[in-house]
Amino acid sequence: MSSSSLRTNPISVHDFRQLRTELRRAMPPEAFQPQPLRGVLALALVPVEIALMWTVCQEWMPWWGCLLLSFVLGQLLTTVGLAAHEALHHSVFRSRVLEDILGWAGFSPWLVTPGTWRAWHVQAHHSAANIHVRDPDVLPRQEEWLTQRFAKLFHAISPGSGSWISFISFSFFFTAQGQAFLWHHSNLPQHQQVRMSRTRERILTVLLALGWGTLGWAMGPRGAIYAILLPHLFSNATLMIYIATNHWLLPASQDTDNPFVNTASVETHPVMDLIHLHFSHHQEHHIFPAMSPRFAPLLRKHLRAINPEASIVAPHLKALRTLFSRPALYRDGQHFTGPDGTSAVSTAELRHRLE
Repeated sequence: MSSSSLRTNPISVHDFRQLRTELRRAMPPEAFQPQPLRGVLALALVPVEIALMWTVCQEWMPWWGCLLLSFVLGQLLTTVGLAAHEALHHSVFRSRVLEDILGWAGFSPWLVTPGTWRAWHVQAHHSAANIHVRDPDVLPRQEEWLTQRFAKLFHAISPGSGSWISFISFSFFFTAQGQAFLWHHSNLPQHQQVRMSRTRERILTVLLALGWGTLGWAMGPRGAIYAILLPHLFSNATLMIYIATNHWLLPASQDTDNPFVNTASVETHPVMDLIHLHFSHHQEHHIFPAMSPRFAPLLRKHLRAINPEASIVAPHLKALRTLFSRPALYRDGQHFTGPDGTSAVSTAELRHRLE
């Protein structure tokens, strides 16, 4: 289809397969090749992380310096983790061994093994993004809140529920999601097809937790707080200010994973975009999960040329404020509501607010 024809007759957002086909045709071939330099640079940050962990343990460091370095360490953890995310989508290395090495370096601070991440994120989430029941990360429905204990817990810690814990939950939410999949979701019938050794990943996760606990004990209280605990909280919160805005303001479906409807990107500060490896371009990632985010801005440009309505990009801070102001349960795929069914708001209205 010619570019002039696409401008006058844009492909519908519901014809997502054709949209993907046109976008792939528009992108350069190298966009779908591994980008090993990104992985090498991420692995080079690991010694920097170790050096910062050693520094905050020293008695000569003032508390405010330790706090600042803990925040910096949290951002480094986030960057290496996002590089690991790319690697396990096969967009960094051709080698499975190197993918695993970067996966361990990136995800172990959050007690997530590469095997768990492949099952949870690559298989379960990316095969059914924002599909009720099938996506382990989708917000619960009102009917599920009424009948399921886990749905009540998920709602309580979710932004928009109004509970006190929802205002601090970003500091542990990502780690909690990983454990929820490993110990709860992976047992459910809808995830039995996921390829993972549940026993192996659970044993490795327990050993991982014991390892971090032992390291914290060896470091003493000061080291445990500034080198392990606070960077863990800072990195969790950083990840969640992206992750929570990717899907939780958008429609959910019973059976269709359509990234032109159910996934959003955010417009964030250019420095954050650089440090966090273009993770703000999340819709682009869901369109082509194995494409390096290095090419995500170009993909957005082509998407807007083919169909501007298909590109969902919200101002980051405005999306976060909207997230905490709307109710946190789906009444149906197109509306959010509170547990009692009041204060319903449509996903179309939320998108209008953000635009």
